[in-house]
Amino acid sequence: MTMMTPPPVDQQEDEEMLVPHSDLVDAPTEPMEVSQAETAASTVESLPAEEPPTLKFTWTIPNFSRQNTRKHYSDVFVVGGYKWRILIFPKGNNVDHLSMYL
Repeated sequence: MTMMTPPPVDQQEDEEMLVPHSDLVDAPTEPMEVSQAETAASTVESLPAEEPPTLKFTWTIPNFSRQNTRKHYSDVFVVGGYKWRILIFPKGNNVDHLSMYL
């Protein structure tokens, strides 16, 4: 096997090598096998789409503009079988505006 040292970074910009040089390939290449696609009935696209579960979550924070805490968590709620909660930073998370995360 022949090892090649890459050229310095300033020369690499002009010479872009997209495929390995022929003397670097170890094994002979073989054609790729192509199989026939399964019937359309078994593909994901052919299955009926289910509507995702929806839920309206209302979180009331009394005196929000007067909150002096750095961050505030909502209560845990469940949507689609998963537990969620909201995290807010009223004065921002390293920014000067409200930051909100799900």
